[in-house]
Amino acid sequence: MKQYKDNYCHINYNSITNQVYLKWLNPPDESALLCSYDRGLDMAISNKAVSWVADNSIGFLLDISMQRALAKLTASRLKQTSLRRFARVTPIDVFQELVTNKVFNRINDQTVNCLEYEVFHNPKDAQAWGTEASVLAVN
Repeated sequence: MKQYKDNYCHINYNSITNQVYLKWLNPPDESALLCSYDRGLDMAISNKAVSWVADNSIGFLLDISMQRALAKLTASRLKQTSLRRFARVTPIDVFQELVTNKVFNRINDQTVNCLEYEVFHNPKDAQAWGTEASVLAVN
């Protein structure tokens, strides 16, 4: 298992599930958000991960600038990845779902590589859904 940790997040790659798991520990500023996703994308690319879980159980919201910057970064690097599914874990909050949809609409507008995404409120459910991508990739 490969890992990265800083004051904002913990990222690991699980070779058994072929999944990147990013857990937010503290709300990031825009620079920390982009740095964390950039490291996670590096991990996804080097390991040919097929799924990603971003665990935002702490429930911070991305402001408009962060949404745009994250979509731009992800869209620019998505074609280098093998990612098929992205799961976001949030508290039960309609704004979290709206932000997730908004970011993914921006990503899909900027790239031809479409990624399935889903919002979950339980990390285990998100991991299981992402793991299905590994099974689908094999079949």
